[in-house]
Amino acid sequence: MGDLSYSVRDFFIRVLMIGKWNGGYLVQFVVLSDLWWLVSGLGSMSSLAISYGEDGPVFCGLKSDGSHLVNCYGSNPAIIYGTPAHLPFIGLTAGDGFVCGLLLESNKPYCWGSSGYLRPGVPQPMMEGAEYVEISAGDYHLCGLRKPSTGRHRNLSLIDCWGYNMTRNNVFDGQIQSISAGSEFNCGLFSENKTVFCWGDEASSRVISLIPQEMRFQKISAGGYHVCGILEGADSKAFCWGRSLNLEEEISMISAAYLNQGNVDFPPSDPMLSVVGGKFHACGIKSYGRGVICWGYTVKRSTPTPTAIKVYEIAAGNYFTCGILAEKSLLPVCWGLGFPSSLPLAASPGLCETAPCPPGSYEFFDAHAPCKSPDSHACLPCSNGCPAEMYQKMECTLKSDRQCDYNCSSCYSAECFLNCSSLYSNNGKGNNRFWSMGLPVIIAEIGLAVFLVIVVATTAVLYVRFRLRNCQCSAKQSKRKKNNGGGGGVFSF
Repeated sequence: MGDLSYSVRDFFIRVLMIGKWNGGYLVQFVVLSDLWWLVSGLGSMSSLAISYGEDGPVFCGLKSDGSHLVNCYGSNPAIIYGTPAHLPFIGLTAGDGFVCGLLLESNKPYCWGSSGYLRPGVPQPMMEGAEYVEISAGDYHLCGLRKPSTGRHRNLSLIDCWGYNMTRNNVFDGQIQSISAGSEFNCGLFSENKTVFCWGDEASSRVISLIPQEMRFQKISAGGYHVCGILEGADSKAFCWGRSLNLEEEISMISAAYLNQGNVDFPPSDPMLSVVGGKFHACGIKSYGRGVICWGYTVKRSTPTPTAIKVYEIAAGNYFTCGILAEKSLLPVCWGLGFPSSLPLAASPGLCETAPCPPGSYEFFDAHAPCKSPDSHACLPCSNGCPAEMYQKMECTLKSDRQCDYNCSSCYSAECFLNCSSLYSNNGKGNNRFWSMGLPVIIAEIGLAVFLVIVVATTAVLYVRFRLRNCQCSAKQSKRKKNNGGGGGVFSF
């Protein structure tokens, strides 16, 4: 994207926008300053997609049987009955009233639903010969990242957009790894230095003006009017910016009496593997254990965020979120407002890749492979370290995630003691392991208790002896004074 020795505030990116519409050319040169950031979110491409809008919500997912076909469930008939039954897709994305998929055979987007700004089928106009590696949908638009250029144009990235106030071809100076669309804006991550730029209409969100230029991210997720990212570094914490819910503006849509106050700009401190954005909320997958955690505005009568599940993938709609259970069934589970909590259709746990899984990820393995080609596989991010009370039993490899186990010699939580006690009760091997690791702790605790008893007993004895001695001394002194007083009252001459 350019020389990193340049200061952020002085760095400029030249963007060439070329539109070939109706046989003519529209050429615009735009200078963008302070552009900076990987992305995933409300409209990012995934094995899952959630459409929303006045016609009702819909969940769509790639089937888990390796066919790359789509299953959809919801209340928007234009999406449900318009879902292509025989077209295989690489990934899905969705916006207000529509769903789009990246076709497996042609690497072109294909849309269906009831959007007034995107026609069903392949979006038009379409550049001849264009192929895409990723697509991402906002409320009323769709953008696609083209396959990387070669030769002297290899440092340029091409992003084509269609829909409300977005239809144009964009050429960016720098290789872009991923894109994500918010309600009225788009963001992309530069591959080389993990910085992000955003473009579009920021009047409702200020996501472009509020970009934290000094920060570097592993991933970011564009929500409705905000962006959240996972910071680079070992802690993998989330950072968010943009606009949270303004109650005065939303009062006509949702009664304030049903709203929980929450600011999406203040994410929890838990390390995370991935993050997605809804309209005014965000959710992430915890780094260890694959639990889910959400923050921002929620509706009080919503289904609460589940605390006892593990998920492979998540996707967010306006006011609810869905995830794929990290178990054999691969069934979706949803929480939030206005959607069932469980759905009767299994979905793929991730996108299929032909390239080897990059460092920090591993191949998903199951009896029913989610990828059609034998040379492709779904890559899942590795857990980031082991939590307290646990040690790394096995590191993350290409075939399996990192495995952690309880260190029974340093237990302080109920979960740890319960786990170690179960090892004792299950079998002799577990019994030996429990005692070999827990016996030193038990002996140390007993020794400490005995020492404290001795100290307390010794102190008590010394104190009693001291008090008795003072008592005896006081008695003798009192007797002596009495005797002296009795002989002094008579004088003889």
